[in-house]
Amino acid sequence: MKILSALKIYVAVLGLLLCTAKSFAQTDPHFSQYYANPLYLNPALTGVIDGDYRATVNFKQQWSALNSSFLTGGASFDLAPKKNFAFGATILNQRAGELDFNYLSALVSGSYRLRFGAEGLQMVSFGLQAGIINRSFDFSQARFGNQFNPVTGYDGGMMSGETLSSQSSLVPDVNAGIMFFDGNPNKSVNVFLGASAAHLTRPMDRFSGTNSRIPVRFTAHGGARIKASELLDIVPNALFMYQGNTNEVSLGAYAQLNVNSSANILFGGNYRNKDAAIAFVGLQLKNMVFGLSYDVNTSTFNRASNSNGGLELSVSLIGRNGIIGPNFFCPRL
Repeated sequence: MKILSALKIYVAVLGLLLCTAKSFAQTDPHFSQYYANPLYLNPALTGVIDGDYRATVNFKQQWSALNSSFLTGGASFDLAPKKNFAFGATILNQRAGELDFNYLSALVSGSYRLRFGAEGLQMVSFGLQAGIINRSFDFSQARFGNQFNPVTGYDGGMMSGETLSSQSSLVPDVNAGIMFFDGNPNKSVNVFLGASAAHLTRPMDRFSGTNSRIPVRFTAHGGARIKASELLDIVPNALFMYQGNTNEVSLGAYAQLNVNSSANILFGGNYRNKDAAIAFVGLQLKNMVFGLSYDVNTSTFNRASNSNGGLELSVSLIGRNGIIGPNFFCPRL
């Protein structure tokens, strides 16, 4: 029985290590409320705000049913352009898995805006980011088959015989993007579309000890603000993301109920293909927006996660100390 128990533990740990390693090698962290972390979504969204500046904070916990859940946090700050240039910065950190894997991305961001149309309210924004990615993990937490004693089970004092070229990696990173949106507040339908590419320089993946490189992450996103009535706006939205051998497709919509001049209620949902169903509620109070969402796992992984997905919180602050150019509709996605 002890041998069988040890074998079960070994298989479980090996599976977790393999799944975790594959995830780290091929994909970046992501948020379900991707629109609440605009600079991480697309550098062209830098400065695309109906105010003077914007500060955002995001937090997500995934798969709490597992012993080691994924914890992801992000923050960003950007300034609206006094003319056509805008600047900002964003940071994202994720800690995950049995090996305490840590992913840190820190980027400075800039964008340039072109206005066109009769009143200059149709806009195309070009964005560029540069910074670093730091990845690390604790190799001492790994367990291997030759560390299992058939009588006593796992023995951390036994040498694994395994080596790794590096337990941390610091590499430069460059991202770029483009965004179009119709900012005319008098229209009943405002369309917005964007695309971005991350890791354009294909940084080296030093964990593998070979010439492997981090794959480019391609993102396309868009939607429309539909003014259904004086009290209700509906925003259908879509996201497509591709990186390495993985892809993500998310479709959904949210509604904004205008309670009064200083308060709005937001609610809606998204479906991430072959992954999760996402419910969202939010509250806008003056220049603050609070968002809460929950992922319900719909993939085959729900057996291990008990269908638990991720709880996500977001807070956004839009500062309006003065008037920067004409007032326009600002896409929230």
